[in-house]
Amino acid sequence: MLTFTEYIDSFLEVGNPRYELGLYLGQCKESWDDLSKDNFRSSLDKFIECYGFLGQKETKERFEISQNRARNLVGSMMQDWLIALCKKASINYPKVLIFTEVRVPFGKYPLWEGGTVEFGVPSEKSDIALGYLLRGGKIFDALSSDFDLPIKKLEKGESVLPVITINSKIRVSQGEFFDWLGRETLMTKGNPHCFSIQVCLRKEMDLKIVEVAQAEDKWFLLGSGTEKNVIPNYGETERLYNSVCSHLEKRLGQNPTPY
Repeated sequence: MLTFTEYIDSFLEVGNPRYELGLYLGQCKESWDDLSKDNFRSSLDKFIECYGFLGQKETKERFEISQNRARNLVGSMMQDWLIALCKKASINYPKVLIFTEVRVPFGKYPLWEGGTVEFGVPSEKSDIALGYLLRGGKIFDALSSDFDLPIKKLEKGESVLPVITINSKIRVSQGEFFDWLGRETLMTKGNPHCFSIQVCLRKEMDLKIVEVAQAEDKWFLLGSGTEKNVIPNYGETERLYNSVCSHLEKRLGQNPTPY
């Protein structure tokens, strides 16, 4: 999936019929690129406003946004907003990097077959991950300012040591919740230091399931309503931000040093 920035840049190319849309999306992105306490709520409002605009039939027809592109575009926009939140939360940890759409290992597990044991490293492609870059199995000692974040491609011999992983969903169903919950179990078993969470804008599921699954502390719903009328949940959004900050402080301490 293209990043939100890549979508905007492609729309702003000379002669692109979506040029005007690219200008609007760029303005929206600016509202959350430099996230702070002063614009925290207004940036969420802008994200939801943009989501509603992209969901309108007139917008889809005018800019020829197909069903597949419409789904990927709003998904990349939500990831971009969450990445801005992660950058703000990790600002005091200059060696923590942010990754998107890269494979993150569940851990190293012994796999038995015919009496022979081999170690395997299953993984998943995470929407967003905060952590360290491993090269040759060792932490690559570099500052986040040395990279163009988020990192969306790993080279041969590189991997991620995750501190936080985020599964983002514009509209989460009950099946998608359980799918994430199963992968969260694998991620945290193999990486017990990792905070694996799911963040959703709206839901199509019974919220009692979240309570029954004892997942309230790692599942966040930022809004409610329909595609054309999402009502933001500021309290839930602030809980998300505080949870990310608390986990970074718990695992990395007040003084930002790598593991």
